[in-house]
Amino acid sequence: MKRPAPDIDIETVTLAAGGDAAAVEAVVRSLQGPVHAIARRMLLDRDDAEDATQESLVRIVTRLAQFRGESKFSTWAYRIAVRRILDFREQRAAAARQSFTAFADDLADGLDVAAVERVEDAVLHQQLKLACSQAMLHCLDGDHRIAFVLGELLELPADEAGEILGVEPATYRKRLSRARAALTEFLARTCGVVSPQAPCACHRRLDRARALGRVAPGRDAPAGESLVQLRSHIASVSEARKVTAFYRREPEVRSRRDFVADLRRILGTLHQPPRDNQ
Repeated sequence: MKRPAPDIDIETVTLAAGGDAAAVEAVVRSLQGPVHAIARRMLLDRDDAEDATQESLVRIVTRLAQFRGESKFSTWAYRIAVRRILDFREQRAAAARQSFTAFADDLADGLDVAAVERVEDAVLHQQLKLACSQAMLHCLDGDHRIAFVLGELLELPADEAGEILGVEPATYRKRLSRARAALTEFLARTCGVVSPQAPCACHRRLDRARALGRVAPGRDAPAGESLVQLRSHIASVSEARKVTAFYRREPEVRSRRDFVADLRRILGTLHQPPRDNQ
């Protein structure tokens, strides 16, 4: 599912920088979805992702007066957010990424090849698919993961994504291409959603996932298309677009927090004078 870029006009940004609480709230509400989406893909732990989102929004809000209009506001804001999220990831280095080989071995462990896909397990299958897609991204290193998130999740053009990351567009395009290729190869070889011949399918993995506590009835399961619908769609697209469909069509996982309310508590009036760059 595409997360649209925030559409904030310069007048709103100027009012927010001057302390207008309604304008600051408009800025935060426009940014919180995309920033949280980035954080969720860069950080495995949900609480970490929400903490990083909140810290990113605080940094953006307290630096609004520093925006000079030399780039799009969304580019400027994403640059601040991505920097904080990447810093947060480094602080959680203990949750190191795993290799595609190790992840494939994990998926193969406990597969029930005789399992039947049951309609009543559809929500658990969706939980499992979302957890799997998240873990798969963490088989990429940080540079390639953020390139994939910006290119596939936010669908940013190479010049804007390169500006956010501080690299040339050509460098960004190479990273995105490598990330797509690595994920495409893994999905084709391993995932039954993308390739019917692949060994792993959510219903074959379900009992093992239950035993490990990775899925559970009542746990968050965003509304969206079923795996049956997703498989049908993926079967209709070209090989080069399968990884795009796999990620873009998954439902958005919304934060449990109201970031505007949190920022009101943190900043008092949802606004503070701008701080110096760190």
